[in-house]
Amino acid sequence: MVIRSLGGPQKIAVREIDPFDEPLFDAWYAVLRDAVLADSESAIVTSHEAMAFALRELPAAKKYVAVGAFDGDRVVGTLQFEYRIEDNLDTVEIEIQVLPAERRRGVGTALWTWAAGRAAELGRTIFQTEFGAADESAPGIAFATGLGFTVEHVEDHLVVPLPYDEARLHQLRETAGEHAGYRLTSWAGPCPPEHLQAYADLRTAMDQDVPTGGMTHENVPWTVERLKINQERMDKNYVALVTMAHTTTGDPAGYTLMWLPRQNADHAQQDDTLVLRDHRGNNLGTHLKLANLDQLAKHRTTQVWLHTWTALENTPMQKVNARFGFHPVERWYELELSKV
Repeated sequence: MVIRSLGGPQKIAVREIDPFDEPLFDAWYAVLRDAVLADSESAIVTSHEAMAFALRELPAAKKYVAVGAFDGDRVVGTLQFEYRIEDNLDTVEIEIQVLPAERRRGVGTALWTWAAGRAAELGRTIFQTEFGAADESAPGIAFATGLGFTVEHVEDHLVVPLPYDEARLHQLRETAGEHAGYRLTSWAGPCPPEHLQAYADLRTAMDQDVPTGGMTHENVPWTVERLKINQERMDKNYVALVTMAHTTTGDPAGYTLMWLPRQNADHAQQDDTLVLRDHRGNNLGTHLKLANLDQLAKHRTTQVWLHTWTALENTPMQKVNARFGFHPVERWYELELSKV
């Protein structure tokens, strides 16, 4: 499908990118990267290698499509169009990026027209997107809300510098107390076989527990098989650093997960931290994070920032992150549009 729209001296043409056409893919990725970084100094851009893998490898449960907006032979805007194959069958996720110098000439609108047309062909009616920005006046959010998207969920994007401050680590260990009644297990990479079922159960509980505001989402339980497939794909571009808590009787109580990108020299990402409700109030989240920071110290190479994202209303985790020295650098906005 090719979409054309007027805007400027030449028509803007929109078409899918062949991810195996390396020069074209390189040009498309460069525009995506430059457009993202132009709008947010704190942004993390998916690496060239990870993006190529997502587009070139046959996904287990999700379809990824790269789309470019062209002025002649030049790529001036990008669209990432993604949708799940086995669940969330009404939803597509889109990310539109346009170089600052090419804005206000119909590039974003042309990409949106392509996305709306492809979604209609697929029978999908819910569009979701997300942006990192200082506030809702940012260009991407203004463009999306102009199309009818509404902000449904907001998180703080927080960072802490690496290597992690040893004095703060010492203080946190001194004040954390003992994790009596629990044992911690840490690993780097895929989950050890003996913990797969417990880890899958905890990932399911995390999906049910994490705040998502008004975003439409069908939670799909994590089975051992789904977890293995996900780990195999992620391990090609990221090292997973995980610490899990069990009771002394062997019941899972919580976990924390960090991603160390293999091709990103600057950024590591703190992802999930969950303590099951029956085990809260024991400072277990702090112990999990401390153990995983020990893993990060062993596996970190050149990364200088650790990032995390926490919902504004998640007061307990906001307090934990503040104790660990995280400070906000921007807001993360999730938006949705339904065309039912």
